[in-house]
Amino acid sequence: MWMSVRLTAAILSMLFSATCFAGSLPAPTGDVILIISGNISHSNIAGTAQFDRAMLDALPQQHFTTTSPWTEGPHRYDGVLLKELLITVGAQSASVTLKALNDYHVTLELAPIADYPVLVAMKSDGKVMRVRDKGPLWLLYPMTDYPELDSQKNHLNMIWQLDRIEVE
Repeated sequence: MWMSVRLTAAILSMLFSATCFAGSLPAPTGDVILIISGNISHSNIAGTAQFDRAMLDALPQQHFTTTSPWTEGPHRYDGVLLKELLITVGAQSASVTLKALNDYHVTLELAPIADYPVLVAMKSDGKVMRVRDKGPLWLLYPMTDYPELDSQKNHLNMIWQLDRIEVE
């Protein structure tokens, strides 16, 4: 019995992942924490791609440990690569505008970071990031592994409390 429940859960997880790359995304069932709009070909609600935490957790997860100008010492961050998220929604663009809960926004050119594992982090040191801890989502560059990314320009792009991405 337990084995069949685990097998069913694994199959559902694979089907969900496959659906993310099909024409439309499943609708979120929990609180929406990220909305992607604009030039995308995969959507779920009114031409946008809306994600709850479970939907983001179902995407391939990555992690890295890095320092940042806003934290003390290195921390491990877990989440979805920005590149993977943009593929999931079928984004067709050379740039995106990232917006935070407080309407802070940056326009990010994708070509200069295409070869780096830029992360939309959901966890810091294994804990879900809350709004007061720069969450629920924080765009992070792996500056410890790639010191060339540690620049003032890139610091400005590492937007926390991320909740919207507009694909140009």
